[in-house]
Amino acid sequence: MSFGPSHYEVLDLEADCDSQEIKTAYRKKILGAHPDKKRCGSGPAIYSIEKIQEAYRVLLDDENRMRYDALLAESYKKTGFHNAGDGLDSFSLDEFRFDSQKELFYMDCPRCSIEEGFEFSEDTLEANGAELPQGGFYIVVQCSACSLWITVTFDVAED
Repeated sequence: MSFGPSHYEVLDLEADCDSQEIKTAYRKKILGAHPDKKRCGSGPAIYSIEKIQEAYRVLLDDENRMRYDALLAESYKKTGFHNAGDGLDSFSLDEFRFDSQKELFYMDCPRCSIEEGFEFSEDTLEANGAELPQGGFYIVVQCSACSLWITVTFDVAED
């Protein structure tokens, strides 16, 4: 997937928009881009008519939009961005491998794919864990090879 503006950005829409909002935004953008329909002094169109039409075609079709959203989310993850509010991908501690001899948790980095890019101990969890409002705890950790930060959620087992 290219790293240009998303189809949502082209049509100036939120990701949770409905089909009526897509149609309205399309009409507005296509008129703004058409040389005969533009208002005087409005300047050049930001996006081409072809780009606007492509965004409309993809977002209006539910199946195409679902595929596009999945590809967009994956491309954001690989660049370290995730649309979850805080900007961080969230992983459960259950997704990490545990080395009982070293007493360390490991996970390969989803962005740079380095093996064991994330590594921390139970002591790190105890010392740095913050409580979640809905219950459980979390820590924020960085890959040892790239700049990706993630949130790791976990529960504390009662003894």
